Amino acid sequence: MTRRRKAVAAGVDIGGTTIKLGLVDGDGSLLARRRLPYAEMASFDDLADRIAHDVRAMEGDSGRTADALGIAVPGYARPDDGVMIDGTSNVPLLTNRSLAQALRQRLGLDCRTINDGSAAALGELQFGAGRGVARFALLTLGTGVGGGIVVHGRLATADDGVPPELGAMVLDDAPAGARTLEDFASARGFARAYACRGGAEGLSPDEIFHRAAAGEEAAIAAIDAVARRLAQAFGSLTNALGLELCLVGGGIAGAGEPLLARIRAHFPHFTWPFLRTRCRIDGATTGEDAGVLGAAAAAQPPAFSSAQPSTSSIE
Repeated sequence: MTRRRKAVAAGVDIGGTTIKLGLVDGDGSLLARRRLPYAEMASFDDLADRIAHDVRAMEGDSGRTADALGIAVPGYARPDDGVMIDGTSNVPLLTNRSLAQALRQRLGLDCRTINDGSAAALGELQFGAGRGVARFALLTLGTGVGGGIVVHGRLATADDGVPPELGAMVLDDAPAGARTLEDFASARGFARAYACRGGAEGLSPDEIFHRAAAGEEAAIAAIDAVARRLAQAFGSLTNALGLELCLVGGGIAGAGEPLLARIRAHFPHFTWPFLRTRCRIDGATTGEDAGVLGAAAAAQPPAFSSAQPSTSSIE
């Protein structure tokens, strides 16, 4: 009897600072990984060449061959050809270009494109804290704010794959200043919250959390203010969708309980009483690999097909 080989997919997570790559099997194990600095890419063709080279290098490192490739990108790619038409301000080399087509030509693989927030949610659904959860939302906190929503065990997108822009949720109708979730909860939002409470300007979230741990009142107040806005966003999503789980991911989520505990404390103020008893707030578990894992799952070789994400496919 011939033993069937496990499917393997390559996942590529395109960020404005770093491009992460991994070879992933159907159990969510990373068989090999690579990183590329986005700033080193001289052109679109250079970007595609470097990614293709590293996919082949990972195959050599692991002794496994990719069956398909998924690409997590900021913004939105057209379903028919993978051309990027929105959200490329931090990755301008992709504007009006199809990385899926370029990698298909170089690697001979079926290539699918998925929004990076949706990819992170799919990574949690398939391999992380969202496994087995029917209805959850993930917010990813970093340079910006993104995320995804899962309903009935499937990614929630428009029929043509347009993802929700969770960072664009308007939380304050002030005519000037911060209005959206991204304004409040991105790295820039943490820095603004801290400076507005008497702290130094331009500090990173890591430094603000470090100062809060040392007991600095301005840092504690800033984190609490951001946590309140995150609770407001999660409360609105839970009221609308009856969520079972709200996840916090992205680089800033590495702060862990000092942030999560404050979100939980504010959550009841924004959530219908019965619905809040059915929902918990926790940290994402796939960490910085969420985008790579979700991109690989979006590639949909047989072992990755259960979540059926909406993606752009170039075959």
